[in-house]
Amino acid sequence: MAVLLTDDQVAEVRARIREVAERVVAAEGLGAVSLRSIAAELGWTAASLYRYFANKAELVDALRVSAHNRFSERIEAAYASSDDLWERSRAIGDAYADFAQSDRAAYQLMFAYEQDEAGMSDALKAAHKRSRQTLTKYVGKMVDAGYLVGDPAVIAHAYWAAIHGLVMLKVAGKLDPSLPFEDLRGAIARLITRGARPDSARKAD
Repeated sequence: MAVLLTDDQVAEVRARIREVAERVVAAEGLGAVSLRSIAAELGWTAASLYRYFANKAELVDALRVSAHNRFSERIEAAYASSDDLWERSRAIGDAYADFAQSDRAAYQLMFAYEQDEAGMSDALKAAHKRSRQTLTKYVGKMVDAGYLVGDPAVIAHAYWAAIHGLVMLKVAGKLDPSLPFEDLRGAIARLITRGARPDSARKAD
């Protein structure tokens, strides 16, 4: 007879399963994740995992919820680190780059996995929305203050697309080794920022 677990115990076991699954993602990629492989890693039977996740899709959904929320926590902490808008912007850029490099499995789960919105759980939709907002909120404040001009969502996506592309090139080993990642990141941020600044500010540069 199966032992009945409390809600807290179930949450703890699910978290443990996610940790093992993320290690598999980090080492072998998302394609290597299966309930059977995770069960083997834990020393369990595959059937025992079905008490916590109905299938791989449900497990991956939970992994992505966790990844998006951890990312949001990191960016939100950077946002709260300063009231100076320029310092805040730099802190957010630093936090993004650090997360992408220090938590690569989570970053892959967030951005390198295709999933139709119809297949997302409500929890994943909420986590996805939260992470998107963290990357546009601070730009909106800068536009409101007159430091930048344009649609905050467009500017934020320009920043995101640039740094994401740079991160992926680094992961793939495609960057020129003579050009340090941080130098390139700083140059990209300055170029986008200068292009989004008011005309009067650009003329003064």
